Order: sequence, then C-alpha cells, then structure tokens
Amino acid sequence: MALRPLPARPTAAAAATRAARPTGAKVPVLLAAATAGALTVGSALLAAPAAAEPAPQTVDHRAVVLVNFRNLALADPRKAHDQAVQNFFGTGDSLATYYARNSGNRMSIVPAQGDGVFGPFTIDMDDSSACDTGKMVDLARKTIPDVTFDHISVVFHTDHCSDWWGLGSMPGPNTWFHEGAVADKAAVVHEAGHNLGLAHQERRVCTAGSFTACTADGYSDRTPMGGGGERKGLTAPELLSQKWLTAQQVTTPSATTTMHLTPLHAAGTSGVRAVDLPLGTGGDRVVVEFRAPDSATADRDVAQGVDVYRVPAGRYDRAVMISNVKHDDKAAAGSFTTAGTALSDSSAHLSISVTRATAAGADVHIQFGDGSGTPPTGGPTTPAPTPTLTASTSAQPSHSATAPASPSPDQPDDHAAIGSTPSPLPSGTTPSTPRTDGGSLASTGGGGLGTGVIGAALIAAGGGAVFLLRRRHAHRRH
Repeated sequence: MALRPLPARPTAAAAATRAARPTGAKVPVLLAAATAGALTVGSALLAAPAAAEPAPQTVDHRAVVLVNFRNLALADPRKAHDQAVQNFFGTGDSLATYYARNSGNRMSIVPAQGDGVFGPFTIDMDDSSACDTGKMVDLARKTIPDVTFDHISVVFHTDHCSDWWGLGSMPGPNTWFHEGAVADKAAVVHEAGHNLGLAHQERRVCTAGSFTACTADGYSDRTPMGGGGERKGLTAPELLSQKWLTAQQVTTPSATTTMHLTPLHAAGTSGVRAVDLPLGTGGDRVVVEFRAPDSATADRDVAQGVDVYRVPAGRYDRAVMISNVKHDDKAAAGSFTTAGTALSDSSAHLSISVTRATAAGADVHIQFGDGSGTPPTGGPTTPAPTPTLTASTSAQPSHSATAPASPSPDQPDDHAAIGSTPSPLPSGTTPSTPRTDGGSLASTGGGGLGTGVIGAALIAAGGGAVFLLRRRHAHRRH
C-alpha cells in the first residue's frame, strides 16, 4: 500500500490558507511494520506475513511561537524562549533527540528557521478568549508569514483555561502550551506523540482465559503516552504504527514455539524485538515485547519485564496493555508477575508465558491450541482509517473485543496520563481557580489537579481529535 508522506512544508502564501483550516494537513498514522521472513527458532518455523515498506526518512520542521495577548504578556519570555529551544531542539534530552532515538534516526525534528522559536508577538485577542485555541493558532500562524513549517506550537500565558496544561491535535499540525509547560519535557514529547496519531496507552486487567473481557487499570506506565514520562521509549505497538521496527525485528510464529526477545530499545538492529500475532478472526492483534533499562537507549527508566498488548482492529496506535493482575506502581514490571504464569485467550486458542528473563533478553513461550502447532490466521493488518471522534459520555470499562479509541472529552486525567516532571509556574503567575470559559476546547472538571502534571481528554475539533493536558496548581499536593 502506498505510504502517505509527512505534510509538505507550506509556502508563505499558503500559511494564511492553512491558518483558516487549522486541522488541515495531518501527520499520517503510519501502518504496521513488516515482519520477518522465514526464521527458525528452536524447531518451529516462523511465518512471513505480508511485508510492508519501511518508514521513509522524514524531516519535521517545527515552529514554536510565543504570543502575548492584548491585555496580558508572557511572564518571562526569555526563559520561555530558552526552554523551548532546549526542550524542542537541543542536543541533550529534547523532543528532537527523543524521536531520533525511537525512530532509529528515521525522523529528524529540526527548527523551521533559525533556532525554531519566534516572538513574542502580540496577537489580537485578550487572554479571556484563550480557550478559543483555533483562533489563537490562526493568529500565531500569521505572525510568521515567511516561515515554512510542518508543525506549530503556540506558547501563551493566561489564568483562564487553567484546567489544562497543553493541547495536541491527533493527528495534526498543532500544539498549544501554557507558559511553563515548555519546561516539561514529558509534556513536549507527549504532545508530539499525539501529532503522530498516538493515543493515550491504557492498561487493562483481564479475566483468566480472555484478552477481551477486561477492565480499566490506569495507564501502561511503559511509554510517555501512558504515564511513563520522557525517560521511557515508545512501546512496540507504537513503533509498529510508525513503521519504526524493521522486518527482521518483528515476527509472527506459525506454530507453538519458544522465542527469544531482545530488549525493544537495545542498541543495534539484530534480534527479534516484537511478536505480532492475530487474535481470532475479528481483526484484533496481540503484540509482545521485552523491556529492560539501559542508560544508553531510550529506555533509561523502564522496569524490566515482558509486556503483552491487545491491538483493537489492527490499530497499533490504540493498543492497550493487558495483564491478569492489577498494576503495581512500585513494581511496574510488565504484564507478568511470575515466570511461567500464562496469559491466555481460550476463544482464540492462544497462550503466552515467560520461561526466562535476564537483562539481555527474555524467552517467551507462544502456544496455539493444545500445543500441537495449530497456526493462527492473518498477518499484520493495515489499520482502518481514523474515525471522526465526537463528544461522548465518560468511558466505561470495556468487555468487548474492541477497546475505546481514547478517553472521552469529560474524563479528567491525573499524573498517570503522562508521568511528567512537575515544573514551577512562571514568575508572576498566580494559581487560579479552575473555570470553564467556553470555547470549543474548554475542559471541565479540572479542580484538584496540580502544576506540571498532565492529563488528557479527547475532543473533536474540525476533522482532528485534540487532547487536553490537565494542569495542576502549585498549592496542590502532587
């Protein structure tokens, strides 16, 4: 299937047109990665599902625009500028280095022009209208008519819209940050993930013998998109959604076997990093990975363990982590707590267990049927087009074969949504009482959240979904 490239960099003349259509060009949700050709592991032959082309090299030109309102300026524009330069484009820990590592250097994030940060510019609106983020980004685009870019981030200061800390279109070209949020690396990385089409990654506890009869159990804590913060890499399903694993790193066994998994983010390209299996005949899939901490990789702060994910309808960017035991915040060690204990789905005749694990890798037993080698059907799937998401009631625990696509508009999140590092409010900022100020992206129910801690709620905005990251107040306990 033909790949959709990153949106073309708009010309200066096109900037006004794009401003009028803020959800126009979208970064594609890239399709499932290719799997390996015939491999032999133990005595089992590994099937070769239909291979997909690897992700192309892409250069993402980003612009960060600092804006003042007519009645209210940024509290510390120099600090905001310097933090944005470092955390978006710096050579140390930054948005650019994070996605370079995770993509295997297939994705380069670079300043659109100069150091990538522009302004501050005074735009023709008061801060009381800050919740009209569509108007804000339109005006921000008009301040840099001669700059071409693929993505734009708007940074502003207001005491309104205080129940969110940042926004990201999913997928799409826009992000918005309250002043101070650009100091939060987890927030910056997380928002860029939404731009790529990645949803919040949940964790679910499933009843024994089922991968689909499950209840919500917070977030996976294995990715910035699931409460892990910027010191954890993306998960295997997320990498598959972007085609950032090679054909040799992903495989689908055709018979019962024990496979050795290399740590997902280990250096080099050798070794199987993910198992990608069909789950029944409804289009769902199961992905298995092994994670281990390594200060030289994207997984600097991940707990060692084997993780199992259910991929609803082949949507790798909507994968949910599954387990038979509840999440333990103090020992977030993956889907398994005891070696040899199996996760199984009786209707799909599939069982997965860990037989051995060290920092160098894990041996995972995959059993089909009664163990006689009944193969599954189907190779990695092409994700269905992203549906148009609209406001709905709060998400409930799912017992169906397909998980909810993402949190609903009025579902508040706490620190678990991102795992962000709290950062102080800019000088001159006074914590305010959360309020609802109207506007298409205003969120409710933000009371009790604290500074620098991010949560999310999904909103339909034009043709693209938008995530709201909730902001906590400095006087609250984290």
